[in-house]
Amino acid sequence: AAWLPRSRSAALAVGPTGTDLTTDGGRTWRSVGTGSYDTVDCAPDSGCWASGERGAVARLAVRGGAGRGGTA
Repeated sequence: AAWLPRSRSAALAVGPTGTDLTTDGGRTWRSVGTGSYDTVDCAPDSGCWASGERGAVARLAVRGGAGRGGTA
């Protein structure tokens, strides 16, 4: 899991069944993607990158605050 920059309550978690986002410090999670990834890290520009098997790479761009995300 990785905490989103400039947020004390938003984080992403990745795994074999997809990507989940919390905006309340981990109390609740919602699915934001179905790809299988092994690791995720977030950069100061609010972009988070995930990588997985066979060179799979994905970026989640957070727009308009920690609660609103979309893939780019």
